[in-house]
Amino acid sequence: MLQKSLRNKADAKIFLIDVLYQNPGPPHLEGPSNDVKYFGLCTEGGDYFMKIKELQAYLDMVKKIVRPGCSEQVLKVALSSMSSLVNILTTMSSSTSKIHASL
Repeated sequence: MLQKSLRNKADAKIFLIDVLYQNPGPPHLEGPSNDVKYFGLCTEGGDYFMKIKELQAYLDMVKKIVRPGCSEQVLKVALSSMSSLVNILTTMSSSTSKIHASL
């Protein structure tokens, strides 16, 4: 029974990967779905999932370092850095949205 369950999980994982990398067809330039980004197209040209895991690892390190009891200097640097990062990412994402809206 356990082997069958593991086999089903393995089959499901393979199926999901196949679905993820299916060809979505031609892009829609007009109509209600013209601004939809296909996930498969977004991940082409780079190892998207590895970069996401790397980002999560950095966030976990920050969480481990910046805890109650850390020095005030560490807290100030973390707050300043995270604030700057959020501002940069917000600006980038809003300018990207404006570019896509103008197209």
